[in-house]
Amino acid sequence: MEITKGLNLRALEIFVTVVEKESMSKASQQLGMTQSSISQHITHQEQLFSTLLFDRSVRPIILTPVGRIYYEHALRVLETVTEMWGTLHNIDTAPLKKIRIAVIDTLADTLIPELTHCVGELYPEGSVTITSGQTDDHREALLNRKTDIIITMDPMDDIDQMERYPLYQEPFLLVFPKDFPYEKKAFDHLKATLPFIRYTPRLPISRLIEQHLRRLRLNLRHRYELDTTRAIIPMIAAGHGWTLTTPSGLLDCRHLLDNVKLSPLPFTNLYRTISLVAREKELGDLPLQLSKFSIQYIQSNRILGITNDSDWMLRNTTFY
Repeated sequence: MEITKGLNLRALEIFVTVVEKESMSKASQQLGMTQSSISQHITHQEQLFSTLLFDRSVRPIILTPVGRIYYEHALRVLETVTEMWGTLHNIDTAPLKKIRIAVIDTLADTLIPELTHCVGELYPEGSVTITSGQTDDHREALLNRKTDIIITMDPMDDIDQMERYPLYQEPFLLVFPKDFPYEKKAFDHLKATLPFIRYTPRLPISRLIEQHLRRLRLNLRHRYELDTTRAIIPMIAAGHGWTLTTPSGLLDCRHLLDNVKLSPLPFTNLYRTISLVAREKELGDLPLQLSKFSIQYIQSNRILGITNDSDWMLRNTTFY
């Protein structure tokens, strides 16, 4: 780029050192350079911008107004480069020593034990940390470098430099009490008789469901908002309402499924995709390997076939 012609990081470092030492002679001692060489670098930068950066008529020398602006920008550039250097150095060594993975709550009990074993075999001398939790928390953890890989319903398409591997797309389904006399044509009776139990609005699954209902112009009365499927399904099993969720959302509620019924949606289908996301080019082929393992494990063990009569769930589930 023409804008960088004649300007380099060493020049910025020399300039910042002169500012902080308030003296070219002290800067030369700090940097192990001759004072004349320091002076030449400063003069070259002044010629580059056609302006004076220092007021040399006073002692110690001080910055001109333009020099102060240049100093602020130079500091930011050097801080960014320092951060980049540290990050790249850590990337070179960290993946082989410690792997941190976060898995969406709904898959935690099913996938974490096998995933832990898989990573342990790939990195026999490294430590493996796998946690569960909510999609939004995992997104922040990945952005803030507190985890390395997430399995999530948020592919983070709005963030650059991410590797994304979709695992599967699953349908939403209707869940209602076992004893409720329901047929597809009787959905109006269901929503008029029992309240709709919503997920807490802050959850991505709640936002996805609510957007779909708005598109369909379905205004559903509700009394309850809960933050996990584990909390919602007991309410339905007790006959207190109905909800919309997914097969993987029901995985840790299997012991309650004898008391509820599952049905395809009585209106336009809704799907969500579960993906594996990692920062780009930091972990070699590990994200790809784990995505393939996860797909194979979930598919081969028919994990999403929640009940014996739920083949329609698997027929409407797409594995990538």
